[in-house]
Amino acid sequence: MQPRVNYKDVEVKGRKFRIRKFSARVGSFMIIKLTSILAPMFSRMKLRAGGIEDFNPDDFDISGFLEPLARMSEKDFNYIQEQALRVCFELLPAGPAPVLNENGSFGVADLEDDTAAVMELTIHALGFNLTGFFQDSGLSGLVAGLTSSRQD
Repeated sequence: MQPRVNYKDVEVKGRKFRIRKFSARVGSFMIIKLTSILAPMFSRMKLRAGGIEDFNPDDFDISGFLEPLARMSEKDFNYIQEQALRVCFELLPAGPAPVLNENGSFGVADLEDDTAAVMELTIHALGFNLTGFFQDSGLSGLVAGLTSSRQD
């Protein structure tokens, strides 16, 4: 059995961040919530025997694939993103700084208006926190595919 990895360092737009693990309770809810969103998306994909590696994008309708995401409420999206960003810290010379403060405001400079960076951090946090759960179920390739720019 491999030792538990409690954090992962990533680079986003030339800045270094540390992604930590969700609490067990937040992680449990995220798995249930995101599985209910992702399952319909992946059920629309026709995977060949080789799995995700043999995936052909012509085998599915992208609009139907993304439909569950489009139906997500703003409240659900905000909860998921807030929980994801709460485990992100920018690695600064003075020490790690939380991406989000306790009150939900941004704790580091120049992220509040950088949608791409915030979405990338969100995806890294979700991927890092949820991949371990799916490894034993054979779905790890699907989750890993969502974070194709992952850094070790």
